[in-house]
Amino acid sequence: MGPTIQANTKASLIFFEASRLESFHNSCLVLFTLFLISSFDSLPAQTYFLNGTASSNGEDCYQLTTTQGKQNGTVWYGEQVDLSQPFELNFSMNFGTFDTSGADGMVFVLQNVGTSAIGETGGALGFSGFDPSFGIEFDTWQNGQFGDLITDHIGFVSDGSVDHAPPTGLAGPVNANANGLNIEDGEDHPVRITWDPNTAIVAVYFDCEFRLAENVDLINDIFSGQTSVYWGFTGSTGGSYNNQSVCLAPNIIATDPLVAICPGTSIELNVSGAPNADYTWEPTDFLEDPNAATTLCTPDTSTTYVVSYEGFCETQISDTIVVLVEELEVSFVANPGMVLTCDNPVIGLIASSNFPSGMDYAWASSDPGATYEDIGTETSIDAVGNYWLIASYDDGTCLDSLNFAIEIDTTTYQSSIITSSPVINCAIDTIALQLDSEGADATFEWSTPNNANFAWTNEPIDLLTTTPGIWTVSTNNPGNGCVSTTQILIEEDFNYPQVEAGFADTLTCSNPTTILYGIEVLPLDYTPTLDWSWNEGGLNAFDPFSPTALAPGTYFLSAMFEENGCFGQDSVVVFQDPEAYIDASSARFPNVISPNQDGYNERLTLYLEDFPQFPLLSIVQDFKLSIYNRWGNMVYSSQGNPVEWDGRINEEEVSEGFYYYKLEYLIVCGDEQRGKLTGGFELFR
Repeated sequence: MGPTIQANTKASLIFFEASRLESFHNSCLVLFTLFLISSFDSLPAQTYFLNGTASSNGEDCYQLTTTQGKQNGTVWYGEQVDLSQPFELNFSMNFGTFDTSGADGMVFVLQNVGTSAIGETGGALGFSGFDPSFGIEFDTWQNGQFGDLITDHIGFVSDGSVDHAPPTGLAGPVNANANGLNIEDGEDHPVRITWDPNTAIVAVYFDCEFRLAENVDLINDIFSGQTSVYWGFTGSTGGSYNNQSVCLAPNIIATDPLVAICPGTSIELNVSGAPNADYTWEPTDFLEDPNAATTLCTPDTSTTYVVSYEGFCETQISDTIVVLVEELEVSFVANPGMVLTCDNPVIGLIASSNFPSGMDYAWASSDPGATYEDIGTETSIDAVGNYWLIASYDDGTCLDSLNFAIEIDTTTYQSSIITSSPVINCAIDTIALQLDSEGADATFEWSTPNNANFAWTNEPIDLLTTTPGIWTVSTNNPGNGCVSTTQILIEEDFNYPQVEAGFADTLTCSNPTTILYGIEVLPLDYTPTLDWSWNEGGLNAFDPFSPTALAPGTYFLSAMFEENGCFGQDSVVVFQDPEAYIDASSARFPNVISPNQDGYNERLTLYLEDFPQFPLLSIVQDFKLSIYNRWGNMVYSSQGNPVEWDGRINEEEVSEGFYYYKLEYLIVCGDEQRGKLTGGFELFR
């Protein structure tokens, strides 16, 4: 970086100190002390930064290039210009004396690179490399590849490119001189540049003639919302060259039309006119010099001043400057509010004041845990605490502050999911989930397994589902956006009984019944309920895992698990041997019975004399028995089912003695065999 030129600036240093005092009587006092140290040394009024081949010629004139090739110089004003405010700049430019061989030109530039920025030599006019940027090109050499005119010309360009084609070319080129005359004539050419943020119009005047204007949104389209940028000039030479320089007014940045000061302080009022112009300020009250371009003003009340003077190109100008005298009052706007929430974890604050411009803002806090960004006018806060906004004007000659507290609300509504059974199975195919939640204004969002559909009612809050998996409900507190989640696992149990009805022996006359073996229900960790059924045959199923088949047929075993209601079935066939036959011709009754509980001859039982161990009664289909005492009176009878008589009548024992019997029977085992028996027997005990 080249030399820095300075004049009439004020230096200030601001310190912020926070201290906390111990509390008395349950109160806490936080004391903030603001120390201001100001220096009022007389320093230059404006600062320019020179880079590359740029040099100072004195009296605010700066030479960017000399009569040598490959030169490149830049001059930058030390303070940024506010694009949200209108401005007008007047200066003169000198392009040297070489016409045909002179090159390359200069560019007025707005950029945010900084005061040490420098571009490239040659046809780029030192403008290349500044992105983003806006430039007004004063070009004295024709570069056909950039769309240049053959005459010296002016154009609006952007982003470090001097190509006049879109998108970087914004307007022009047009002749620099309205008549197309050469501007490399060694003369100082007056230039005027204006900017109006309300209309977004940039305009340029050259040699006191309007030359070019265009609607260019400098803030949004060029600088992406940034309002404060640096301004200055670039110039370069290549194979050809020229002495190229700019001269600026001693106070080139005029005072805004509306300014403010605190009571008892001063402000410099400044306008920029033609060299050696006369200035007249009205009224003259409180002015140090009512006939100077720059005068110190110390009013004790708000005053409107009108200054008349001659501007560039012999124009008569009358400017109005309103000086407000009032106490500084700082304020801010908080978005979205002063409470941190889940929806708004960061609060943005924008500072403002009753002063129209020239403000410095600082943010501070007395809490160790407080966090914030101090970016001047704005701040972002993401932690609770006590904070300060300090406003300073004119290097601290006016001060004001605000303290405020940032609170937090992260209250969540808790919900619980209630169900009578969290398992879907054969008995329960639809589960009702009831949501019990805090907060009458709570809202809910369900996350379902496999994007399952569900029915939802609000009174009461119920959900019906047939889909197993993890069901999650998010409960939102609409007041702050905080969300709590709860979930329930709905399981499924569709284990069906694996039923094995077993197997059986073939029925014969000698084995007229059979136990069913190998009955099994899996898996074993379930409790089955068994049920036997048949269409033909008969079964004694007192023990369902070991029933007895009394006749041939198909027997069905059904099983249902108590845990899940799932059902399974199997069947077993009991066969009768068609070749089985028993000769019942030797059927007899015993001639003695002794029902005395000694285990011998206890009952009157029909048996086969030839095959006494065979259970003859099991194949008797029809049976009619009558028993008489010795006087011929019938004491017992049975018809239908075969029986064994135990010597009792209606649970009463009969007396000892001789008894007679009469029997008619039908035996079916293979062929039908009918028979009759008569005779007597002795009963004793």
